[in-house]
This record gives sequence, structure tokens and C-alpha cells, in this order.
Amino acid sequence: MIEKYYNGVIEQVAGGIGNVEHNSILVRYSNDFSIWDLESVNHYKDQTDIFFTCHEFSYNKIAEAYEPYLGLIRQMFHKYCSGTLEEFMEECDVYKLQRPVFESYFEKGFCERTEQILIDEVEYEQERMRNSIVTMLQKLSEIRPVVIVLNRFQLASKSTMQLSNSLLQVKNKNIGIVLGVNDVQSIPEFAHEEWDAICESMDDRNMVYHIGNAGRNMEPDVMDYYSDYESDDGYRKLNNLVYFLDFDQADHHLSKIERRIKFDNFTISEKKHYQLLLLQIMVSVLQRDIAKALESCEDLEKLQDQEKEGAFYYNFWMATSYMYLGKLEEAMIYVQKAKECGEALGDDFLVFRAELLKAQNQMSGWCNIFFCAQDIEISDKLIEKLNAYHYKNHLAHIYIYAYDNKPEIVAKAYRSEAFLIYFSKGVALAKEIGNEQLISIAYRKNIMIASTNGEYEVSLLYSIRTYEAMKDVDSVEGGRIYSGIAYNLCAMGENERAQSYYNKAIKILCKLRKPEDIAEVHYNMSLNCVMLGQYDKAQEYLTQCMKAIEKLHLNSLRVCNLSKLYGLFALVSILQGNRFNCERYLYSCRQFLNYIFEKEKTENNLATVHDYAKADDDMFLYTFSKALLAQHDGDNEEALKLYEQADIYLKRAEGNQFFCYVLFRRNRMECFRNAGKEILYEQEEFILKQYEETHRIMFHEYAEDMKDLLPPVDDDCEELSTREIEDLLKQESVERAYKSKKEQLDFISIWQKLIDVNGITAKEMLNMVMKTFLNHFDVDRAVYIRYSERVPQVLYNDTEKEMTPEIMKIMEKSMRKNAGGFVISKISSNYSEHQDITSIFGDEDVCSMVAIPFFNNAKIENIVITYVLMKDNWHSSVNRYMLDEDDLNFYQLLFREVRYALNRLDAYDKIYEMNTKLYMSAVTDQLTGCYNREGFYRKLDALLKEIAGEKRKPKLGVMFIDLDNFKHYNDTYGHDVGDFVLIKMADIFTEVCGKDGFVCRYGGDEFLIFLYTDDRDIFKEKAERIYQIIDEADGFSAEISEKLGQSFSIDKQHQISCSIGIAAGDHICTENDMTEMIKRADDLLYSIKTTTKGTYRI
Repeated sequence: MIEKYYNGVIEQVAGGIGNVEHNSILVRYSNDFSIWDLESVNHYKDQTDIFFTCHEFSYNKIAEAYEPYLGLIRQMFHKYCSGTLEEFMEECDVYKLQRPVFESYFEKGFCERTEQILIDEVEYEQERMRNSIVTMLQKLSEIRPVVIVLNRFQLASKSTMQLSNSLLQVKNKNIGIVLGVNDVQSIPEFAHEEWDAICESMDDRNMVYHIGNAGRNMEPDVMDYYSDYESDDGYRKLNNLVYFLDFDQADHHLSKIERRIKFDNFTISEKKHYQLLLLQIMVSVLQRDIAKALESCEDLEKLQDQEKEGAFYYNFWMATSYMYLGKLEEAMIYVQKAKECGEALGDDFLVFRAELLKAQNQMSGWCNIFFCAQDIEISDKLIEKLNAYHYKNHLAHIYIYAYDNKPEIVAKAYRSEAFLIYFSKGVALAKEIGNEQLISIAYRKNIMIASTNGEYEVSLLYSIRTYEAMKDVDSVEGGRIYSGIAYNLCAMGENERAQSYYNKAIKILCKLRKPEDIAEVHYNMSLNCVMLGQYDKAQEYLTQCMKAIEKLHLNSLRVCNLSKLYGLFALVSILQGNRFNCERYLYSCRQFLNYIFEKEKTENNLATVHDYAKADDDMFLYTFSKALLAQHDGDNEEALKLYEQADIYLKRAEGNQFFCYVLFRRNRMECFRNAGKEILYEQEEFILKQYEETHRIMFHEYAEDMKDLLPPVDDDCEELSTREIEDLLKQESVERAYKSKKEQLDFISIWQKLIDVNGITAKEMLNMVMKTFLNHFDVDRAVYIRYSERVPQVLYNDTEKEMTPEIMKIMEKSMRKNAGGFVISKISSNYSEHQDITSIFGDEDVCSMVAIPFFNNAKIENIVITYVLMKDNWHSSVNRYMLDEDDLNFYQLLFREVRYALNRLDAYDKIYEMNTKLYMSAVTDQLTGCYNREGFYRKLDALLKEIAGEKRKPKLGVMFIDLDNFKHYNDTYGHDVGDFVLIKMADIFTEVCGKDGFVCRYGGDEFLIFLYTDDRDIFKEKAERIYQIIDEADGFSAEISEKLGQSFSIDKQHQISCSIGIAAGDHICTENDMTEMIKRADDLLYSIKTTTKGTYRI
């Protein structure tokens, strides 16, 4: 029956070609079902008026990127198109950076790309890729209508699902799609969003058909992808997933492989493992999972000898990872190493990539920055190489970011963009390659430079130009542009008009569920309220900002640091007369500014490329608020000093302080008047009037001139309620918390495997696990102290602070006081309570910290302290958040396991020591320390296995030794002297044997020296050395005299010596061969003993 229904669906879709838009049906059934025997499939595949393609996804093969759409395009292009592929891609508006990917796929089936993708352009490129494929299919369907049947669609890759969803939205009568799905099998979690969108779309059109139970279960092993993972074709598919930007699907498989290699002893060649690790690192970086990228880099380091470029790529990706973490100095170290590797290989392209990465690093990889605080020096040679290697996108970024960063240059753009020479070159290149996002970012850069330097008319003009160039004004970028226009209108004194644009921005961003962007708009709205004197409303907006930071675990907002946020809180608090809140916020503001003071003392070029590198606006808000506080308390003298300091910062940061410039001047005038300083009052009044005349009038005229150019906005665009926004924030917070918990659960299994080790020292284990911990959780420093018999031992410390006994006593005292551990951050109220600990590592440097003690019967057993540094807490591609209670609880769980693991190691060491002693007593002669017979035969057995495994050559030899005159010593001087002589002779044999073999006491006074060679000269040399040492020992007379405590001498003919029979062979492969060789040596020894003792024969 199910076959009948499925046939009917296919016939319905095929019959709708040319007549029905949105011609698609979702077929749902239970259990497994194959479509290859359906009548409709066999019927339509022979039709000539339509292109009928039928595809069934495999249970044990990796689903390819955009499978089967790419294959369909390639097949139809070759069958129906007469032009070149390049012409076809041009017609379909394929993004120029992605054309090499399509070309290599269509020609070789293996994707390659000329220019590396940038982390901030991932989503943009994914959308361009998807749109290109949709356009290609539409163009081809105009030539020949297409019916596509995809069965077992639940096994499709994420990119295939996304593309299918896009096609379902297209109004095209020439494309028909049937999606067959087995409902019994679940969709991977990372593809849920795409699957839900498909289901919703089909449900809305009543195009979901449930056709029953197929009655055939899947075979138990059909989901085993691992045979595909090992194959070259599997690697090709994974590579193509990466280059077609299906990172979630690629990561799904790559992570599976890595887990199985590490924890399930999955065998794969080292070369293949190396290749897969390179893909994993690239995917992790582009997914902004830098911790995972660093973990994979550690694994890559062990395999870098698999390719001659291995060392280069290890250093290159380490540098890239650190760059996106914001650790620019560490990144530069690896950049230099990568360059040296490229130079050593004589590879100009690799050297170029290292040089380019250095330039990127100076600009933070063009990630999460608005502009550079200064121009960056770029060599002409690098520019030449960028052109030679066709790295046009990177060159465009360099032209846009590295140059034309001076406000006076940007200001000229109001008259003509031609004044921005490099900026214009960059925009022209971006237009040439079709990078619309970069064009938007370029304009945004000028918007930010202009606005932060008081050139609001220029900023507004660029905002309008950006809006005009946008294809989708209801996008995130559209919301940001509305907010930017509002900001500039606000700065130009058009506060009421600005509010409408802010409300429009909030509506767009709320619909798109972007609480972080909404918080940035709220920050800007608070400035508008300050200008209007609505301080209570400003505080409400700032509170929303802080809620977003806390609930979403952010470091800051893109538009302001936390110090600035606290400074604004302090300002609006004192303006409302709330002295207590003002002091509280000033303290928090100072917590961050202390670090900035220290940073400026040791500033280097690496740290000054960011738009927030200067803290003058933060310092202005801080000192202005303090001045108002002093004024509130009636301390005019102190207030005047603070106003003077604030005025210095105001002059440096005037562009950012438009919202309170007039407020500052008026309050300072009042302070001058209260202090009886009329002349200064009049001077301040003159400055204020001059400002109002030149700025407000001029900006009002500009605003009027641009009124008709402004984007439309509804006059009744009302503000969304606080509750609506808080609901969105709460939902986003829950989703992020869920994702975080899931990641934590996934990490626990990795952690348990990591600490479940034996045979290494406690320090070795801690070094291994701490490196993984720091990378995974993006914390910067840690120290681990363990107590044994109340004596502290530092097992791990990368804090660059020496753990002296005095410091450890302070730590122990604090941990006893905080037995449950503690977590603090610059934004927590209890930060100052733990200065005894933070001061050890630098109060200014520590942004957030977790400290955990472990006790055993009230005795402290372990201390773990880990923290995030301030200097690494801004401008990174990952939001490394302020540590909180959730982190404390999870870290306690992890390090409790480490504590148990250390205890297991101790127990293992004790057991190992006992077992070693037992083993040694079984295989070792207790008197001489040489192998006994049991040990000898075990050693021979191990040798034979090594020979069988071709780990050792079958060339072996043996010296069969019998002591001469030993009985005389034993009978004449007693067993103690006899034992002493046995020990001394064994020492001689061991010394001569060295590492070339081993010694065995075969029984009584018989010894064997077994050597890993058949070289007669070596045996002669060793035999003669034995006799030389024996002669020099003079019968051990001196040693025996000392042992007996009386004079001892023995005549030459009775002195200890030995006879040696030597045999060797070049093909000793079996136990029989060994036995035969020993027998030959024994026979030679016997012949010596019956003739001339004290010699050797071979």
C-alpha cells in the first residue's frame, strides 16, 4: 500500500510541473523504505520533457554538501548548456570568492579555494553560497523543468536541508520536489532548526502526506559511518563539506572520528589523522570554537611530521586561534615561527600567508572591531604579493582598515570620497568581487570614526548611504543602521526625531531575536535621555543593558566598555540625587579603569589597534561624576579640581561626549559661582555659548538638509514594552544556558577519559588536563596545589607568580574561610572581599576568578585557582564571560574528579611498586641482581616476539661463563666471601655488557651474557675486557680484607677467573634456534674447562 501512495505523490508533483508554484510534497512514513522499485521512478526517469532525478540517502555513507543538488547542477549544465562554467556562474551571480570552489568540484569532485574565508564573513558567505545554488537551479529549470525526489531525507546534510527549505520558498513552476522521510529516525540536533522550518512551511500549505508503515526495520549496523571515514572518498566528502561551508555537518563527523580515535581505539593512518585534524581546526576556528581549535592544534603538533608543511600549518593555526582569542602577542610568536617554517621550506606562498597573518593580527583579524585607532604600516611587498596571489578580499580589508583612520581625513569625505584614497581602493575591490558586507562595514567604519570625533554630519551621511545600498533593510544590519541614524540625529540635537529611529531599530531587532543588539540600542537611547534631562529613563535603559550583559554572559557591549557603562550609571544616579548609588557605581567603574591605567604604562602597538584603546571618554564620565558628587556634598574645592581633570578628558573625547557636554559646562559654571569665582564662571559661560552657536545651529542646518534623504519611519512607531524585551532576553538566556549545559555534559565524558590514566606522574597528568581545561573554558591562568602530610606541593602553575610558602599560607587561610570556594568578577559585589587572593595575581589584572578548596577530615587537600585576565577580556571573537556561580559549580565537579584521579594514581603507584617488587623477585637473582633462569627465559621470549614483529634483527649471540677457582674461595673463606665474589663478578659482567644485551645468573657459578649482535669482534672485545678487569681486581684481595677486617691475600693460581664459551648466529628466529646457540656455547665452555681454564673460545 505504501508503494501506491508514494507513486501517487511523485505523479502529482510531476503532473504539476509548468502549472503549480511551490510544487512540493513532504512524504512521511514509519521504518525504512527504498524507492528504487517504484513504478513512477522507472516511468519518469525515461521522460525527455522533464529532467527527473531520484536520490536516496545512505545510512552508512557521509551525506555530502548540498547532496544531490550539486551533482544535479553539474549533470544538467553539461547536458543542456553550451557556454563555459565561468559564464554560467557569472549569469547566476556566483560570489567570486566561491567560484574556485564550484570549478574544482565540477572538474575534479574535490573542492579547493584560492582565498581563505574570514571569520566575520562566515554567515554572509554561507548565505551567498546557498543563494548561488538556488539561482543555478532556477536558471537550469528554465531550460528543462526539474523533478527532484529525495528519499530518506532525514539523513541529508544540514546544507541540503537549508537549500531545500530555500527552494520551497521559491515561486517556480518548473521545479517540483518530493521529500521522503522515515519518522522513526531522529534528525541530528544541529539540523533541528532547518527541519522544523521545512515542516512548518509544508504544513502551512497542507503538503505533508503520511503514507503509513513501511514494515521494514533498519539493519543494526546500517548507521556505521566508520568505513567511510577511513576511505579517501570519505575524506573528499568531509573536505567538500568544509569548503561548501557546511561546518555543522563537517564538525558532526570530524568530532565523531576524533572521539573514536581517542577513546575507542579506532585505528586510522597517521597521515589521514593529520589531514582530518587540519579540517577540524579550520571548522572550529570558523565556528568560533577557538578552545576546540587549540585542542586539535595540540594533537596536530604530534603529527606535524606527516607532511613537509606540517610544522608551518601547526604554527599558522595556533597563531590564527590566538589572534581570534584576542591574545595578539602570543599569536605574533606563532606567526614568526610559521614564517620561519615557510622560509626553511623555500615556499614563497607559505611565507606570504604568514606575513598576511601578521598584518591581520595587527588589526585583530578584522574581527569585532569598528576601526583601528591608528594607521597600520603595511609593506609594499605584501601589497604586491596580495595582488600576485589574487587575495583581493584580504587586500580590500587592508585598504579599508589599515589606512584613512584619521578623523580629519574622514571629515573630508563629506565633500568627496576621493579624499579617502585607500578607503576608495578597498571599496572598489569589494565591489569588484561582490562583497556587499564589506562595503557596508567600510561605511560603518567611517560612520564610527566620524561620530566618535564629533563629525556627525559625515557619520549621518554615511549611514544614509549604507541604508540606500542595503538589499534587506529589515535585517540585523538594517536595525543597526536605524540605530546609527538615531545616534547621529541625537548628537545633532534632533532628539525627538532620533527616538522614532531608535524605536524602529528595536522593532526590527526584536523581530529578529537579537537581544545583544537591542542592548546596544538601549545604551544609545540612554544618551538621548541624558540630553533630554530624563535621567530616570536613562537609568532604565542602562539597567536593560546590564541585564543583557549579565544574562547573556557578555564581556561588554560593542559600543561601550563596562567602565563606561558604570560611569553612566554613576552620572545619572548623582543627577537624580542618589549619592549612594553614585558611589557604588563609581567604585565599579574604578575597578576597570585601574587596569586601563596600568595598561597605558606598558602600551605597545599590538594593543592599540582597537577603537576602544583610548579610555578618555570613560575617564571623563568617572571624573565628571566624582565632581558632581563632591559638589553635592558641598565640597566645591574638591569639585573644581575634579572638573579641571574632567575637562582635560573631555577635550580628548569630545566626539563621544556630545550628550553631556552642555550638562558638564552648566554644572561647572554653577560650581564656579558657588565658589565665588565669577571670572571663571564667565569664561565657562562664553565657552558654552560658543559651542551652542557653532554646533547646534550648524548641526540643525545639516539635519534639515538631510531630512529628505533620511529613511522612512512610521510616525506612530511606538517603543516596545520592557516586558516584551525582557521576555526575549530571558528566552535567549535560557537557550544559551541550555547550550552551555549540553556542552558541559559533552565535556564531562572527554574529561573523564582524560584523567583516567595510569603510569604517569601527578604533575604530568595535571599538565595535560590543565592545558585542556584552560583551552576549553577560555580562562587564562591557573594554579593547582596539593597537600601531602600537610605540606603543599605545586603541581601546576602558569600564573607567572612564584608560590612561596608565605603566599600558600595566605591561600590556605582564605580557603579555610571560604570552604565552599568562591567566584568573583569585576561586576560582582563581593570582588573586594577577596583581595587577599586577587592581590597575589594583581588586582588590576584579574577580571574574574574561581577558587576551589577540597578538604579531607577538615584537612585541606587541594586548592585550585583559575582566572580570566583583564587584558584578554576585550576585542576577542569569543565572548569570554565573567565567571559566575555556574562556573564555580561545574569546575568543582571537574576538579573533584581530578582529585579522585590523583588518589587513584597514588594507589596505582603503590600497587605498581609492590607488583614490581614481586615481579623482580620472580625474575631476578636476589644475590647478584642479574636475571635468574625464569627472568632469562622470559627475556628470550620477548626477544623472539620482537624478531617476529620485525622490530629487531635476528642477529644474536651468547657468552656462556663458568667461574674458575670459585670453589676455593667458598670452601676456604666461607659462604660470605663466596657470595661477595659472586656479586663482584656479576658487577663486572654487567659493566662489560652495558646496554648491548643482558646478564643472567644461570645457576651456581654459571653466568650468561646475551648480546644483540653476531659480530665476532664485539664478543672478542668484551671477553678481553672481562679478563682485564679481573686481572686488575687481583682476586678482590683489598675488598675481601676490608670485609673481613683483617689482611687477606691469595696466590695467583687460586685467584678468581672465568672460562667463556661464545656462540652467535645471524638468523636466530625460534626457541629451537636459541636453545641450539646456547648449547654450542656450552659445548665450547666444556672444552675450555677440560683443557686450559681462564680463556675464551668462539
